[in-house]
Amino acid sequence: MRLRAHHLLCLLGFRGLGYSPEFVENMSHIAERLRSFPQIQLEILGQPDDICSQCPFLGEGGCQDKGPQSEEERRKRDLDVMERIEVEEGGKLTWSEAEERIRSALTPGDLERICRDCEWLPQGYCTQGLENLIKRAEGR
Repeated sequence: MRLRAHHLLCLLGFRGLGYSPEFVENMSHIAERLRSFPQIQLEILGQPDDICSQCPFLGEGGCQDKGPQSEEERRKRDLDVMERIEVEEGGKLTWSEAEERIRSALTPGDLERICRDCEWLPQGYCTQGLENLIKRAEGR
């Protein structure tokens, strides 16, 4: 499975909402596969991925949701996440390894910086998803 690095964070808080019915169905399917098969191999990307494949804002140059600069903004987010979880573009991780690296490397407050221009951040879903990941690891 091919995933943008910042989508690792999105998946933690995914609540069945999105940009179109096709997008939601695709992301729901991906999220369920990861929950069911945490040892699934992921290729970490800084470009459109398997989630983006069903996004109505995917254009010739990548993400176009807020205009032509959108892909560049997403790529910066991807690079920030890759740096924090110590994986290079094209690197391979399982979902469980990705969760462990995220839990070890990020705090909910980090999302304010990484995802500052994301329309989903104010909803709090990703923050709650990261908080839940941390709590599970601490046995709470």
